[in-house]
Amino acid sequence: MTELNIKKEIGKRILEARKAKGLTLKALGELAGGLKQTRLTNWEQGVRTPGPEEIKSLARALDVSPAYLMCLSDDIQIKTVKNPTHLVPLLTHQAFDTQAYNSLVRNQDPSNLMFVSVSTLLLPELSNEAFALKIVNESMTPEIRVSDIIIIDPLTLPKPGDYVVVKVKMQKEVIICQYKKLSYTSSEFELLTLNDTWPNIKVSDCGAVEIIGVVVQNIRNYH
Repeated sequence: MTELNIKKEIGKRILEARKAKGLTLKALGELAGGLKQTRLTNWEQGVRTPGPEEIKSLARALDVSPAYLMCLSDDIQIKTVKNPTHLVPLLTHQAFDTQAYNSLVRNQDPSNLMFVSVSTLLLPELSNEAFALKIVNESMTPEIRVSDIIIIDPLTLPKPGDYVVVKVKMQKEVIICQYKKLSYTSSEFELLTLNDTWPNIKVSDCGAVEIIGVVVQNIRNYH
């Protein structure tokens, strides 16, 4: 096989493996350690060939063997272990409406979204509906601060003491509260804010608020 044909075959295998995992170029680049989309495009088109370390990063992200990507073997060797990272979409106003959120994630081109990488080792039960949200208010300071990024799972049922993302009727923004069950025999619960300048919410009518999901992780940058 000539050098040109090898480049084309390597590019073809990268493209096929990416499509098999349902990844966009942007998502693959993030999973592979921050590779630029232009480099990935050049590799897939056979214009250039990735180096050894780049091949290893791509193989880990695509769950295939480096030898397969380099055309040294026809054995794909898909790993059976779970990928150590999981990408969740970083949402803003879409998270205010769960129906809009579901429509966005399922129907929109993922390349138009930003993603946050989380560890599947730390969060092994994270559902495919999980998403990230950047904090814009002070309802839960000092525990959760403005600019923190929280990971939310809409399929996790809240337990007493959990932090939850809440949409209050007639309010434009979601807030973060702590879930408190008021009785074992009734459906009443209270949503507590840690910031004393923010009101708590006592809920007897479930239609007044919507619990969008449970906070399962908080990511904070100190610089």
